[in-house]
Amino acid sequence: MTWQTTQPLQHRSLNATNREAVGLAKLVEEGDLLLDTPYQRGDVWTLDQRMALVKSWLLGVPIPAMIIADRMARWDREPGGELGPAYAMIDGKQRTLTAIAWYNGGFAVPASWFPADQVETTEDTEDGPYVRFAGLTTVGKRRFMRMAQLPVCEARAASESEEAEIYLLVNGAGTPQTEDDLERARRASASGT
Repeated sequence: MTWQTTQPLQHRSLNATNREAVGLAKLVEEGDLLLDTPYQRGDVWTLDQRMALVKSWLLGVPIPAMIIADRMARWDREPGGELGPAYAMIDGKQRTLTAIAWYNGGFAVPASWFPADQVETTEDTEDGPYVRFAGLTTVGKRRFMRMAQLPVCEARAASESEEAEIYLLVNGAGTPQTEDDLERARRASASGT
């Protein structure tokens, strides 16, 4: 493999905004945001990872920026004259799938994470009462939707191969956390010091 290029690298300006997670979920459900590009992995997050994202939203912990490709500038006419999705997910598929699952009632979280007056219905679990999004009051739902923000960077890539290159740069850099790294952090978190 060579790192050489045939021409100098061109700087890509990514427009960064914060978006409500519910809005991104709607883009996917309406067919305007493609999640299943050839360079993406499948649906791989565990329930614990999904619950941790909901908890992060509630606590206001920063969520890593998502990267979407704005395909509107290069929409190709498909056979039959149909336009493809306006956007494609480069990075952030698991966060988006989690938002979709949460808003559609795909999983529940501890009801204790919410003020009691914002919880309408719960379900009993071995861990105590849990609540799904639909089990929140109208005020609870609105409050959550305002808190569930995702930083989104829009990229204008000329092709799917350029999108894949961005994906590789974002996901191939650094060293993945090992289970030992995460366990050490879990112990520190549980120690309460």
